[in-house]
Amino acid sequence: MKDWSPEDLQKNLDDGNKVFLKLWKKGCGACKLSIPAIERIEAADQSGMKFGQVCADDFPEILEIAETEVLPVFFVFVNKEMRGRLEGFKGLEKLKGMVEEALR
Repeated sequence: MKDWSPEDLQKNLDDGNKVFLKLWKKGCGACKLSIPAIERIEAADQSGMKFGQVCADDFPEILEIAETEVLPVFFVFVNKEMRGRLEGFKGLEKLKGMVEEALR
């Protein structure tokens, strides 16, 4: 998973890519716990989805845009449309289920 700026995110959306996005903060335990699950999802992905994360410590405005204060928060975008959203890390199966549902 790559570290993105909001501009990187916008470029991937504008390019019409399928996008998995994680918003996180440094020092967030749940954010760190989600890393192995995301790595498994990314390794198994066959859809060509782009995986990126934006750190809210570096880009605090992203939380207002996302309309959340709960971290981590995960999104899946398909054709510029948000198709999946999950607030908080609730384990691999929940995250995987959200991604699979979003890609249908």
